[in-house]
Amino acid sequence: MLNTNTHLLLPLLIFSPLITGAPTTPSNQFCGTIQPPSNFYQIYEEEQFTNQTSGLGPFFPSGEFSFATQQEANNVNERDLIASFKNIACPPVGRGPYNIEFNFVPDSRYTASGNTRIDVFAINGDLPSLTFPDGEVSEYPTWGSTNRQTGSLIGTFTLPTRADARKTRVFFINSVVCRPTINLRFSITNDSPAAGSVNYFSGPQAGLRIRFGC
Repeated sequence: MLNTNTHLLLPLLIFSPLITGAPTTPSNQFCGTIQPPSNFYQIYEEEQFTNQTSGLGPFFPSGEFSFATQQEANNVNERDLIASFKNIACPPVGRGPYNIEFNFVPDSRYTASGNTRIDVFAINGDLPSLTFPDGEVSEYPTWGSTNRQTGSLIGTFTLPTRADARKTRVFFINSVVCRPTINLRFSITNDSPAAGSVNYFSGPQAGLRIRFGC
């Protein structure tokens, strides 16, 4: 189980209230530059999988990723999502504010059950890597290695239930100071013992993003 009373503050954080997740107003939904994540990974609390990771895309030809996270009842057997944004255009090339958002567009493939409230944590530094037998070095975050780098809670938002998934809305999570790489962790919140899961296809036009330059 992830301890939310953590760790080190990620330097990129600008403190704004953690009661986030409110949809933005229509007047500011479409300004600026949109940057989707470069990679999604799933990490596993289950003992037999704690040293494993799974890539969640991109799936071709759509270029989408699976934004998937879940936990069983009583906050056990969690499967958290790691998102990595790379090559972000920081000043002077780009300009702020740099907002972490989730652009929810109705999608018939979307699934959700139980608790759909999601905590968002900063990850300090680069994602853990693994050197494979052929000498290739690749990002390879796992439950144990990522726990050591998981920083502060930077926001919380609630994705809609299936019954309430017919409306487009943009959830603002937080604003951050730009860094070329920003890594985040998404976890079904532990403030309820209820089981929960979500799976949304996130891509260039919908889902998780950084929006800047407004």
